[in-house]
Amino acid sequence: MKEIERIEAQAVREAVLLGGGRAELAGGAVCFTHPLVPIMELNRAMPVGEHVDVQAIAAWFDGAHAVSTNDDELQRQLEDCGYTPGRTWMKFERDGAPAATVETDLEVCETLDAELFARVSGEGSGIPLEASGPLAAIVGAPGWRCFVAWAGAEPAASGALYVDGPSAWVGIGSTRPDFRRRGAQAALLAARIARARELGVTQMATETGELLPGKPSSSYSNILRAGFREAYLRPNWRSPERLT
Repeated sequence: MKEIERIEAQAVREAVLLGGGRAELAGGAVCFTHPLVPIMELNRAMPVGEHVDVQAIAAWFDGAHAVSTNDDELQRQLEDCGYTPGRTWMKFERDGAPAATVETDLEVCETLDAELFARVSGEGSGIPLEASGPLAAIVGAPGWRCFVAWAGAEPAASGALYVDGPSAWVGIGSTRPDFRRRGAQAALLAARIARARELGVTQMATETGELLPGKPSSSYSNILRAGFREAYLRPNWRSPERLT
């Protein structure tokens, strides 16, 4: 398993477990699910072994889920079992080099305020507060660093960093609608990269939706400007039962 896959799988697994969901190894994959947050990001399987049992994965979930993989043979098996390709993600990686300076009028601060982080992250991503357990639970947890960008006295955006030894995953970036297009996510990326470097990280991973013709993506552009490199495309295969 590639290190940039492992660190992502570990981070999401920890967030789901901390937030009251389930996560286990099943069918040669890390499987995680959270019944209160029916989104693909928290209800999927990430293969970790050479041999993956699609039927065992489906049995573990017993409902809607996704499988994240770019393995050609496994994708054929998924298609034969009725899975269909959802949106493809681009995986990115970078080393421990400093991030470029970001010009913004927002101030980025690390936070231990779980309610604040969950509220800002939820508002930016459309997750209702009553379903934001995984977002609140990671704040202050081992390995996690959480950040909020402020516009004066108003929290504008948020982002998280998960560190395990020399590796880190950068994710859960979210901006409240009224504060978009002010450089919040670029500033949050720079702050998380700086914090990761202080903690001795030499390899970082993140991901976002693939870049489609005629559809610019600020997330994609911000990631590249922060010094990440495109690693590979990874489809997300949806089970016959659908997630929201």
